[in-house]
Amino acid sequence: MSEQANAAAVTFRREATKGCLNLRGDPADAGFQQGVAAALGLNPPLPPCTFHQAGDATLYWLAPDEWLAMMPDGVQSEREEELRRVLHGHFSVVDVSGAYQLFRLAGPDAQKVLQKSSPYDFHPHPFAPGSCVQTVFGKTTALVARHPSDVFDLLVRTSYADYVHRWVAAAAEEYGLATEAASHP
Repeated sequence: MSEQANAAAVTFRREATKGCLNLRGDPADAGFQQGVAAALGLNPPLPPCTFHQAGDATLYWLAPDEWLAMMPDGVQSEREEELRRVLHGHFSVVDVSGAYQLFRLAGPDAQKVLQKSSPYDFHPHPFAPGSCVQTVFGKTTALVARHPSDVFDLLVRTSYADYVHRWVAAAAEEYGLATEAASHP
């Protein structure tokens, strides 16, 4: 193994369990946008394949009328109730907290691990910080979100979490991988 690989150019961490709400509504409805902002503390991202973060909440764009809200585990019921209280008309809020596991992939070679794992182009020009995409990852699917400084969120179905962990370990082997202990809220 090279000296560079020993430097662990990629870190990988399983994040603490998160609360997740699938949210659907009409993005052209100002009342919908205002209600989401009031309940979650951030506006739904309207440009495709983007996400917003504020405080302890993250809101990922999934489709023209669909978002995934992520927050600390334990507050999702309260926020779901608040969304149902402030939203009117045609909308949907579903607690999908048990369905997902969040990983954090970081480091100067993290992008290379993503490129080995997916057909999507993770080059920084089209996939800049604030971008997210649902894509094939290994032999499963994932939502990948890019933060500044070579940091990526990797959101996968809980049932595939161990598979993804093993996949990343193998894909990052040539760069050097440091696996960090799970973070806690």
